[in-house]
Amino acid sequence: MKRLQAATVITEDGRVVGVQFAAAPGAPAPGPLARLRAGPGQVAHAIELEMPAKLATPEDVGRFHVGVGRKLRWKG
Repeated sequence: MKRLQAATVITEDGRVVGVQFAAAPGAPAPGPLARLRAGPGQVAHAIELEMPAKLATPEDVGRFHVGVGRKLRWKG
């Protein structure tokens, strides 16, 4: 079974431009906290996603963003 986590996804012109996973409840903060916010022309989405195993390269990030975009289009 896949473990889904709450995430904020920012899109612009139909493309994913940022993803931030919510911290686990009760988890200690590793440092200062920041939150993604949509800017002009962008849309924020609150969805559940599976945390990727690795995002070590720009190609990994690109593939992840494409998959998130597919999930958003499927959602609604």
